[in-house]
Amino acid sequence: MRALEQGDRKLAIQTAGEMLKASPQNSGIKMRAGDILLRAGESKQAVVQFDAFLKEEPQQLPYLWQRGIALYFTSDFAGGVKQFEVHRGVNPNDVENAAWHFLCVARAESFDKAKGMVLPAPGDPRLPMKEVLQMLNTGDTQAVIDRIEKETVGTPRRSQAEFYGYFYLGLYEDAQGNRDEALRWMRKSAKDAPRNYMGDVARVYADYLSKSQKVNQ
Repeated sequence: MRALEQGDRKLAIQTAGEMLKASPQNSGIKMRAGDILLRAGESKQAVVQFDAFLKEEPQQLPYLWQRGIALYFTSDFAGGVKQFEVHRGVNPNDVENAAWHFLCVARAESFDKAKGMVLPAPGDPRLPMKEVLQMLNTGDTQAVIDRIEKETVGTPRRSQAEFYGYFYLGLYEDAQGNRDEALRWMRKSAKDAPRNYMGDVARVYADYLSKSQKVNQ
């Protein structure tokens, strides 16, 4: 975790491997290693560890939202859809879950299909989640931007609004297949992202979009 806080992905990955070697039968270590590997950009290996954890503790499946993110990065979009749908049963007010489900449906089926399958997520108090959910339902990206700009520059509320707002504007553009625009927003989100779980995911997502852009050039 210290390595991740310092931005040292290589050391984080190495340490996760050492943890697994030291405690190969410990399901909790497999779960922790999956988290570290996802945050360090090793999504395929993260899925391996999450699935190993679930073999021993299958009742934990509804709580494993991070597995859905890892599945997206490994192009298992249908698996991501299922993971985010089951997660809603234990976390019904999470707009982030609805957004990732939207993205996976768009990639597994189509953007139009995703627009008709937005998961309800009422009452998420974080800025600007109300507007993000509205965007998923209506396509109104400007509402997210306007909500960000209502907050005073340099305040914690503005920082939160920028991080989540830019992140989900990027995700929404990705769902439409607009990779250049998605990368622009995701880079803005990742630029000053906090050193926490979703901050690391933003940096991984920006790298993912950048690599996809290069492959398609």
